[in-house]
Amino acid sequence: MQDMSAVRAAAKPVPVVSLALQEALRSWDGLLDCLPVGVYTCDLDGKLVQYNRRAAELWGHEPDVTQVDRKFCGAHRVYRLNGEPLPVGEAAMNEVLQTGKPVRDREMIFERLDGSRIAILANLDPLFDRDGKMIGAVNCLQDITALKQIREQLRDRERISREILEALPAAIYTTDADGRITYYNRAATDLAGTKPVLGTDSWCVTWKLFHPDGTPMPHDQCPMALALKEDRPIRGGEAIAERPDGKRVPFIPFPTPLHDASGKLIGAVNMLLDITERKESEAQQNRLMEELNHRVKNTLATVQSLAGQSFRRPGVPPDARNVFEARLYALARAHDQLTMTHWQSADLKLLAENIFAPYEDDGKKHIHVDGPSVALSPRAALTFAMVLHELATNAVKYGSLSTPRGGVKVAWSVANGVTPPTLHFRWQESGGPPIVAPEKRGFGTRLVEQGVRRELEGKAEIAFEPAGLQCRIEIPLTQRED
Repeated sequence: MQDMSAVRAAAKPVPVVSLALQEALRSWDGLLDCLPVGVYTCDLDGKLVQYNRRAAELWGHEPDVTQVDRKFCGAHRVYRLNGEPLPVGEAAMNEVLQTGKPVRDREMIFERLDGSRIAILANLDPLFDRDGKMIGAVNCLQDITALKQIREQLRDRERISREILEALPAAIYTTDADGRITYYNRAATDLAGTKPVLGTDSWCVTWKLFHPDGTPMPHDQCPMALALKEDRPIRGGEAIAERPDGKRVPFIPFPTPLHDASGKLIGAVNMLLDITERKESEAQQNRLMEELNHRVKNTLATVQSLAGQSFRRPGVPPDARNVFEARLYALARAHDQLTMTHWQSADLKLLAENIFAPYEDDGKKHIHVDGPSVALSPRAALTFAMVLHELATNAVKYGSLSTPRGGVKVAWSVANGVTPPTLHFRWQESGGPPIVAPEKRGFGTRLVEQGVRRELEGKAEIAFEPAGLQCRIEIPLTQRED
């Protein structure tokens, strides 16, 4: 007995859509024209049998399939990627028909009748009948002109980037995430004196590494290794590279990790800046400063000797020599500070402590200093050394330092809200004998007032108060250095 469900299924009418689909499947032309890729077929002799609308668009014309000489392709002309004409016998379609094997991702150039050219990606397969006999082949064509242009642009950018890196005078190299070297420029080999093996050598292009103090630096502890292991840029360090020929090159590294679009660490780039000339210049400058310091000290010693001989003449006060030598000592203290900074600046606080050091009594300070570190220009430092010395000397002779219970408070501050910043300095004596204003300004007073005004473009006010001498000084912190 026949299955009733099968009968009902057979009797069920076929939908109109299914009939249309079956009609489309019966017509290869209708199906192929719906595809976004070019498709054509050839028989065993290579004769063009069928093609769709997209293939005609790629060829730039609609070839007549009845033409006997139209074989393997419908394009007007076909070229290799290098621009050489592709012989008919070497066509990808002929290869498939001869071997019966598919051809994948074959790139070529089509030239149309109007002379325009496009890049094509072809994929071909043999066609077989029900008995497994090959009866022809089919070719699927894709226009990859835009893709080729993008690839060429990327290659051009990469080439330009490489040329830029090669032209840079700084040594540059890259590594993968594991530290294996993936690229280096010519300057890197010049600095290292050797060529690292790409994909094998790790961390640094140099042969040997040393810390600035000369101790060995293992490659896996170099700045590039730290940058990769800690995933952060490393800045501010120095190192020394030793070449195979024994020459040592000081340099500053700038390793920087690299990440992909998702933030994953993929490697790092490092720039090694050769500072050999800078180190040599610094050494030369140090030698010159040492020579200058030596000559200035000799000059001061000569001046001291000449002054000593001059002060021995009749009529010269006995303490005149001591006063003069004390002033030379103050200048020498300022000179020593400036020498340590290569005559860039001197710290006011350190300068004051050095000038006031001789006035300590059994470790007890009679001069109390309160103020921040202030960088004085060389002109200001020399002038302030003389000012501090004169104030201290006057306090020892006539003021608060002439008695055991006397003392001095020295304080200063910087007003940064004005242009240029202004230094406010105050000297306050207390605990000494009563002060009486002199009838005439002595040398020390004139040195303080006129030195600050002329040399530092500031102002100094000295007040002889009964409780003790006061001195207020204001100077701009950007004096001329001419």
